[in-house]
Amino acid sequence: MPEVAVIGAGPAGTLAATPISLNGFKVKVYEEHPRIGEPCHCAGIISVEGLKRLNIEPNDEFIQNTVYGGRAYSPAGEFIEIRDRKPRAYIIDRARLDKYLAEKAMDAGVEYNLSSRVDELRFKDHTCVGLNVKGEQVEADLVINAEGAGGRVLSRSGIDTKQNGLLTGFNVELDGVDVDQDIVEVWFSERRAKGLFAWVVPLTEGRVRCGLATSGKNGLESLRNFIRGRFNVTDPTAVHGGVVCTGGPIRKTVYDGLMIVGDAAGQVKATTGGGVVIGGLCALKAGEIASDAINDGNTSWGKLHKYEREWRDLYGFELKTMHATRRLMNNVGDERMNRIIRGFKDEDLEDAFVSLVEEGDMDMQADVIKRALTTPSILAVLARSLGRVALSELLSVLG
Repeated sequence: MPEVAVIGAGPAGTLAATPISLNGFKVKVYEEHPRIGEPCHCAGIISVEGLKRLNIEPNDEFIQNTVYGGRAYSPAGEFIEIRDRKPRAYIIDRARLDKYLAEKAMDAGVEYNLSSRVDELRFKDHTCVGLNVKGEQVEADLVINAEGAGGRVLSRSGIDTKQNGLLTGFNVELDGVDVDQDIVEVWFSERRAKGLFAWVVPLTEGRVRCGLATSGKNGLESLRNFIRGRFNVTDPTAVHGGVVCTGGPIRKTVYDGLMIVGDAAGQVKATTGGGVVIGGLCALKAGEIASDAINDGNTSWGKLHKYEREWRDLYGFELKTMHATRRLMNNVGDERMNRIIRGFKDEDLEDAFVSLVEEGDMDMQADVIKRALTTPSILAVLARSLGRVALSELLSVLG
């Protein structure tokens, strides 16, 4: 029987599975879709530093472009541009990245089972002992759940993660459009993309990936309207949808015989909805600790809890700070967002933001958020636009 069963063939599932297999244990990954990485609703932006942290070498097989910064647009269409002197992020083909990582995992001995939708977890005496997959029982010494945001399998198995901040995301690629190849566009609008933003990501000359995530009910129509207004494209094809997590970590990621990683665990930057890097780092930690547990013949909560403790020690404050920032942003509204962007432009603060970005970290954002909120000129604009009371929660989190 497989010693470890992993649910989901995304980066978190694969990165958790690989070290376990390298340590000599049998690992099977169960993926509900017929092809790894598809369908894809990811914006596909990974920081240069983040790829290094995951020990993934940049490769033309999955890297489509390199960008140096971004433009933040207000609902009224005004923007501030933040451009670094060095590359800040890779634009990737997520499907190809997932396949690339899976091929490395297969080389390490991991077995992938595609078109294998997991129905629910199996428990015996409150311990997870395997899976039900398409009506068949699969036994496992340990299950790692990397199913993605929303936790359908967890919910069907009686585990309520109380995961909040789940948005519907949509993505489409467009040809024959004109954009700056070095810059990602982020468009804020509560009306269009409540709870996050819309994005325009340059891929190759004349080709972009465009999408949005929203808590609203008409996200697909909002994306169509956005594309119509931005590019005068009226009938985008091959739109992909999915779930984006912005609600912060779930309260518990370890049970007897079970570990939860990645988006399913809420190990996601709530500011952007990006989960590949921090989720991947947590998954690598899960794989390391799972290997020790299996080697010791003990996959109880007491043994596996080291994973929970260590990932929260490493990344808990970062995730908490980004979640507090997201809650603040969700309460801004379009009128005040217009005032904020206008205020930044009136005070000529683009250079101040460039300085913060040059010294900052795209993945571990707590420090740059703190420095932004302690920069007098930036804080003054926010206080005028939002009111000081609105900033108090975030400032208290930062200490």
